[in-house]
Order: sequence, then structure tokens, then C-alpha cells
Amino acid sequence: MEVKGRWIEGCGHQGEADYTKGEGKLSWKGEFAARWKALDIRFEAYGKDIADSVRVNDRICQEILGFPPPLHARYEMFLDKSGRKISKSLGNVFTPQVWLRYGSPQSLLLLALKRFVGTRTLDVTDIPQYMMELDELEDIYFGRKKIVDEKERAKLTGLYKYCWHLKPPKKPSIHVPYNLLVYLAKIAPKGKEQEFIIQKLRDYRYLAKDEKPTEDLLKRIEYAINWARDYAEEIKETTIKLSEKEKKAIKQLIEFLKTEESAEKIQNAIFQIAKENGLKPPEFFKTLYMILLGSPRGPRLGPYIIAMGRENVIEALRKVIEKE
Repeated sequence: MEVKGRWIEGCGHQGEADYTKGEGKLSWKGEFAARWKALDIRFEAYGKDIADSVRVNDRICQEILGFPPPLHARYEMFLDKSGRKISKSLGNVFTPQVWLRYGSPQSLLLLALKRFVGTRTLDVTDIPQYMMELDELEDIYFGRKKIVDEKERAKLTGLYKYCWHLKPPKKPSIHVPYNLLVYLAKIAPKGKEQEFIIQKLRDYRYLAKDEKPTEDLLKRIEYAINWARDYAEEIKETTIKLSEKEKKAIKQLIEFLKTEESAEKIQNAIFQIAKENGLKPPEFFKTLYMILLGSPRGPRLGPYIIAMGRENVIEALRKVIEKE
């Protein structure tokens, strides 16, 4: 046998082994085919680096074992944010256990199933986006969000089903934006994060006054608390004092939010309202972040207001004005 250009003499022993006892191991070149037939495998995804081996094993199945090879899907490598290959040797991997500290099993399946073609960047900081994307798929599945293209709708509802192993829930869950939960976890009193968040969700009308959170929502709150502890810098809740100009601008924004449903138009309107009331837009944004998130900064406000619910935002803004 030749190993790395050097010939190694064997001991010369010859004998027989009972393959049904699992003694010994097949050569890797033909192991796939044997496993496919033995386990009746009908589908096998593979990385592009072993494409030649898959082709050989397909032929072994067809021409030697008399077994139709499984259907295939080819995937490519995951890269980290810097564009490097994710591998143990580079020390830049994270395990499913880490993912499941911050996101649901369904969000991890979404990562695996949503796209095969091309290389993909991956980082633990992507988890909130996958959690929110799963919410969107659920809205499509239950008809909360309409998709005109029937093929696209079928693809997305099918993806949602597979994220649940073809056993999706019978009714939609309460969709609280993951980012909102993280910000609430950041400003919550230490050791009382869950109680604080639940009360805030009642204030924002995600929950009725005496409604108890579901197990699904409690788990989502746990993910967000873990995220806030491990990745988000600490922000303390502060009392907000509003100037007369700010009060006037907020009242104007409330009236605008009553009828506008476009995230982009809301984003632009905040700039315009600030200018019309003699406020610097960055300072007005900071005030709104403090009211809605307890933080001087946050995600783009237009999309965030839509995700949080316009009625909830209007209620939060009104409460602050009434306290003044």
C-alpha cells in the first residue's frame, strides 16, 4: 500500500471476514453506496468538495448494487464574517448548542434549509434575523401576510413546514420582535428580567392585562435575555424629560402613524417632523429610541415601528406625553 508517496509492505496475512457482523470497514470510496442501499437512503445532500466521490458512488449503486442512487442537493461552504472558511482548525466554529442558547431549533433548521446554492457567511449575530424571518414565514403560512405569486407562496409555506419537520403548529404564535425583547432585557432590573419583559408586553398590548405568556413566548424571552447578557452592552432605564418642541413633534408623529403603513415613509417623516419643529433629526431619533427602547440608539425606526405595531407605538408615545 502506498501512503504519501511511500510504499508500505503488508504482513501478508489473508483471511475472510463476515460482513454482516460489521467487522472491518469499507473503503471510503465506496462506503456511501453501501450505506445508501443498506439504509434505503432516498436523499443525500453533499458538499461540492466531494462531488467526484458522489458520482462514483452513484455508479456503484446503479451498476453493482442494483439500487437507484438517492436524489442529491449540493451545498457549499459557510464562511465567517471576514470571509474565512469555517473550520475547527481555524477555531472559528460555533456549535448548535451555542445557536440554541439564543434561537429556536426552527431558526437553526431555517438556516440549513433556506438556501443551498453558493457560499454563505454565518455568525452568531445572525440569529436575531433568522428568528424574525421565521416569524414572517409563519405569517405567510397562516395567511397573515399575502403573497400574490402562487409559486413563491408554495415555496415559503413549504419551507416553514420543513422548519417544523412537517408538523407545523395549528395556530400562529405571538410575534414579539426579537430586537424589542433584547432591548427590554437590557433595561430590565437584574434578576427580574422575565417579569419586567412580560409587564412591558402587557403595556404594549402584545398580551392582554391578565393574559399569561405561552411556553413559546417564555422561551423566546429566555433567548433574548441570554442574548442581552452575552452580546448587548448594558443600558439603564432613564426618566425622559421632553421639551415643548419635542412634545409637539411627537404629537405630530402620532397623527401621522394613525394612517401611514409604509416603513420607509415613516422613517422619512420622522426626519421631516423634526425639522418642522426646529429639532435636530439625530436628537429627535434619540428621544424616540429612549421612549420605545430605553436606549439612545437602535434599529431603523421606520421598519421597527411597523414590526412593533403602530398602535403599540402610538400608545407608548401618548403615555410619555401624558406623564409630562
